[in-house]
Amino acid sequence: MSHLPVDHPLRGLYRGLTIVTGAASVAYGATALAQTSGGSFTDGEGEKVWGLMTANPAAGVFWIVVGGIALLAALAGRNIDAKVNSVLGPFLWVVGTIGLIFIRNGDNFLAFTVTSVCVMYTIGTLWFTAALYAGVSTSSAVRRPSSADSSSKEPVGAAH
Repeated sequence: MSHLPVDHPLRGLYRGLTIVTGAASVAYGATALAQTSGGSFTDGEGEKVWGLMTANPAAGVFWIVVGGIALLAALAGRNIDAKVNSVLGPFLWVVGTIGLIFIRNGDNFLAFTVTSVCVMYTIGTLWFTAALYAGVSTSSAVRRPSSADSSSKEPVGAAH
């Protein structure tokens, strides 16, 4: 995708946000898995974890896997994070939309609530935005002109 920005000044911020949200997702998933381990793996009711979202063991595993993938990709850098986040962001949107469909019926396999869907949409949007701005150029280091370079050159239009 040649029209996406490369070496954006805020790429470090987006990469840092991906690291933080990936680590938080892994921590949330581990807490959810530990807290709900006594229940059914795909219990539709689940339990409140961190006072924020309802989760069951399946949701815990989901957040550990998704957050771990995002975290490892962000730590690796080198455009891997941009490619992975361009898939993970929309993936969370799709899973969140499926969650909205299943909230009110017996197939609520990840114990979805409106709050958990909103969190999925928010993290998915953040990761997709990070994918758009986290790209780095693959060429060697970019040489930027310094003031010494410009003073040694002849002025434009100078006679020879």
